[in-house]
Amino acid sequence: AGLFWTLGNLRNPAPATPWQPAGEGLPRAAVRDVRLDDGGLTLLAAVEGHGVFAAPAPHRRRAPRLVHSADLASRPAAPGALMTLVGARAASAAAGGRPAALLDSNDDQSQIQLPFEITGASVSVSVEAGARRLDFGLALAPASPAILIDHEGTAMILDADTGAPIELMNPARPGMTLQILMTGLGRVTPSWPAGLAAPLEKPPAVEAPVRAWLGAVPLDVRRAILAPGYVGFYLVEAELPALLDEGIHELVVEAGGIRSNPVRIYTVP
Repeated sequence: AGLFWTLGNLRNPAPATPWQPAGEGLPRAAVRDVRLDDGGLTLLAAVEGHGVFAAPAPHRRRAPRLVHSADLASRPAAPGALMTLVGARAASAAAGGRPAALLDSNDDQSQIQLPFEITGASVSVSVEAGARRLDFGLALAPASPAILIDHEGTAMILDADTGAPIELMNPARPGMTLQILMTGLGRVTPSWPAGLAAPLEKPPAVEAPVRAWLGAVPLDVRRAILAPGYVGFYLVEAELPALLDEGIHELVVEAGGIRSNPVRIYTVP
């Protein structure tokens, strides 16, 4: 009949609340297995005859979390970073006493860009969500780089010449320049306001030194800037070496001495 959920109190045993449908968008078929992802943010369901589907974890509406938008992971915040509030519709937000840019909002999650001006070793983020006020204390670093991951789990990396995404059907090749979309690279020069799309010409450059590796091989980073036309995205251009083996390699970007989440890309010689 599908997927349903209920609430139970493990400290004071009592009858469960009424069962409610879960997993909007799932096919109407038998669900044979279910689990939460490691962060407890996404519900994964194996639907007979259809495959594995993902849906927002319904219990998050009772206990929202603030995570990095790039991969929904918990890591230190950074000036200008994109954050996702999972489990609540935000009406407004502030970080370090400064207004934060609210980019998008629905009942399951809200997208927030932290102001570039925040400083210190930690930052308090407050969110107004309906009748609730949610407060989060986050560690703050000058940079907290993360490579953006799409909803299918693929890293957002493009061929600089064609704009085509790097994937199995379009693998990376020797000498190719990659465009890596990221968040959390910190302050830029000249300064830029949160919530505003970066200019198409002369976009602000990342202040922190940026490096990149493919496996153990350092790459030539040509530039690190705010992604033109995007809000809160950074673009790092890195050139691949002239010699490249076929296979799957791990790509990592470092900003200000802090490494990003590793992602895998396909390469051919």
